[in-house]
Amino acid sequence: MKKGTLILGNFISFAIFATIILLAFTSCREEKSKTETVIIEKPVEAPKAEESEGTSLKVDSDGVEFSTKDGKKKTEITIND
Repeated sequence: MKKGTLILGNFISFAIFATIILLAFTSCREEKSKTETVIIEKPVEAPKAEESEGTSLKVDSDGVEFSTKDGKKKTEITIND
């Protein structure tokens, strides 16, 4: 009878120990949320060059360019060397 009680006691101790280990592994596990990155590419339109009213003067090694715009009137003068 003493031997049966000893075997039963060891089995219960082992079962309790295994349960504690199993609970420790499952409760301490860090759950990582699954995130998904979606990249949406949209075509970008080139900015439209708007001619503003006013006067501009451009001087470089090729010559001089002068232009003026006032309403519907536009004047361009180019002097090349």
